[in-house]
Amino acid sequence: MKSDLDRRRWPVTSLCVLRDALAARQVDIAPYLAAAGLPAALLSDPAAEVLASAELRVISAMLGDLGDPPGLGLHVGQYYRVAAYGVWGFALLASATLRGALTLGLEYQDLTYSVMPIAFTDQGEGSAVSFDDRDLPAPLRRYMVERDIAAARRIAIDLWGEPPLCRAARFRFAEPAGLAPLYEAALQCEVTFGAEANELLYDRADLDRPLPQANPVVAALHVEACHERLRRLRGQDPFVEQVTACILARPGHFPDLPAVAAEMRLSERSLRRRLAEAGIGYRDLVARLRHDLAIDMLTETGMAVEAVAERLGYAETASFTHAFRRWTGQSPSRFSGRRTPPGQ
Repeated sequence: MKSDLDRRRWPVTSLCVLRDALAARQVDIAPYLAAAGLPAALLSDPAAEVLASAELRVISAMLGDLGDPPGLGLHVGQYYRVAAYGVWGFALLASATLRGALTLGLEYQDLTYSVMPIAFTDQGEGSAVSFDDRDLPAPLRRYMVERDIAAARRIAIDLWGEPPLCRAARFRFAEPAGLAPLYEAALQCEVTFGAEANELLYDRADLDRPLPQANPVVAALHVEACHERLRRLRGQDPFVEQVTACILARPGHFPDLPAVAAEMRLSERSLRRRLAEAGIGYRDLVARLRHDLAIDMLTETGMAVEAVAERLGYAETASFTHAFRRWTGQSPSRFSGRRTPPGQ
């Protein structure tokens, strides 16, 4: 875990959120910063960044001092308002629906403060946002899962302007004795412990309600900012270029991570780790490749939208059109038409 996070950086904003949440409980963050080798003045510089591994050291020191009280992560997570995430948060805020915001957010999850893989899937009883804590050090798991689930709930409230309906929350860890009501009150839904996965469950219909601040033009601007930030993170890392070449080896087919790992003769864990060291996740890399290729094919080759969708590995043109709207705020046909030189 440590090797994955020693190169990943994010704004000091996340530590500022932790500072404010602790202050509400009359707890000073300064000793925990010192234990992690970070100066207290760091939190006074809004442009400062911190390594993810350093923030985890702060959290470890805090949990060691406070005794890892159940529910602490729920308290801290509620302080992660959507604005704390910068351009990523603003892109979500301008999305058309919560489903669209979740899909977009997970395409760029490397721009969040989470150290767990997050997924969004449709299940028989609804749609689930899941948080995989299995690679986290055991002493951090409960706090980090509590924090990220509470933060996801807080973000959904910010996006909707009111608490959206949540069918249930599930945690892999056992119920802290007699504290189920604390979790239910914080998440405003039924809570299950000892589950197979850490999840927030929503009814599908609720995810498709329009968001009050939806604005496709504004969303596209922030998506582009997210794209540029990921591009800077990716840089020209030779390993990322090798993975990119492997992904693009078969036009019209975008392989999943296990297939690329097998092609490169790496374990899936090694592929994830080395991409994390380069500052990008596999999902984000594929999303950005599709974005760049779509723009190029629509503006440079004159290909039909259906052909572009097929070349990018989409089973249906409608799925590609939906993704393209998230990226640019326009349909592919309109985007292509507006960029066609006069007389052609």
